[in-house]
Amino acid sequence: MNMEGATCLPAYVVVGAGETDLRAGAIEAWSGTLGPDDMLEQRYEALCERSPFGAPVMHLVRHVATGRFVGVAALAPRRMVVRGREVRAAVLAHFAIHHGHRSLGPALMLLESLLAQAAGRFDLVYGIPRNSESAGAALRRAGLRPVGEMLRLVRVIRHGPYLARKLPKPLALVAGWLVDRGQALLDVPAAWRAPTLRREWVEACDARMDRLWMQGGHGEALTSERGTDMLRWRFDGAAGAAVRYLVLSDDRGEACCWFACEVDARWPHILNVLDFWSRAGAGGRPSVDEVRALLRQAWCDGRATVSLSLCTDSAGQAPWFAARFAERGRQDVYGRWFDAALAAEPPALRFTDLEQDG
Repeated sequence: MNMEGATCLPAYVVVGAGETDLRAGAIEAWSGTLGPDDMLEQRYEALCERSPFGAPVMHLVRHVATGRFVGVAALAPRRMVVRGREVRAAVLAHFAIHHGHRSLGPALMLLESLLAQAAGRFDLVYGIPRNSESAGAALRRAGLRPVGEMLRLVRVIRHGPYLARKLPKPLALVAGWLVDRGQALLDVPAAWRAPTLRREWVEACDARMDRLWMQGGHGEALTSERGTDMLRWRFDGAAGAAVRYLVLSDDRGEACCWFACEVDARWPHILNVLDFWSRAGAGGRPSVDEVRALLRQAWCDGRATVSLSLCTDSAGQAPWFAARFAERGRQDVYGRWFDAALAAEPPALRFTDLEQDG
């Protein structure tokens, strides 16, 4: 008795460069999943055409039945340093799957196909899921493991807007003023001892950032290079909210620290610190006086809160906690080492939002 077996066709296939128009496919896959659709062309150009570290490895997932591209991910090169050597890193960038296709299969197919090309090209592949348990599960299934934690640190400097959520507005304003004055009194002794630091907002990175980076003190943790090429690409030309730099100068007029900051129009009371670098401590760690200067500027600008995400050791956390920042959440950093020496003795990480995928 002869029986003809049914052929099982795959529901999804992965395609890469040379097999399709990556620009059109990526924008189709990102549509409706990665921010405003009118900015997707700009995102593609920033990721694939303007990076100072070269083009990414990008793969797409096509749904066979409809022929549509429903998923995309890229390994975007980053140049990092650790223990005096350069590290070829790649961040899992702009990973997106359409809502109707968010099973583990398409995500895992994308990740496995990208990682198969990483060996010999990169020393480290890492990803920072944006509070998504399903993304974390896919990264673990693909062989990435937690290599660090991003802490979200917050310091409230004006309490009235928060108290107004639970109290009548007039009472909240009075109570907030009293709390703010109490906090200011706690800062008085430190303010008396603090050196004079000039504060200046600038709209774009400049040569002072290069000089601070080249002065050394990169520390023992893995950290991204922070010259103007990186900052100009990652922040000055990025899609989304405008980034400004708060530059601190010492009594000789020399820049000693900078903070890259943005204010999202949806939450204008929050100053988000995306990155920073200082000559004060190893690994660009700012002094507590420099953090307090940041807080004073945020107060002068009318902000209610200063927030940042940071992956570092206890010494790197110390100036922020000394300035009374509080932890408001944690997020795993996933990674996979392809360099045998680094895999055998993995370094600590020194990551901020600079290391996100942009």
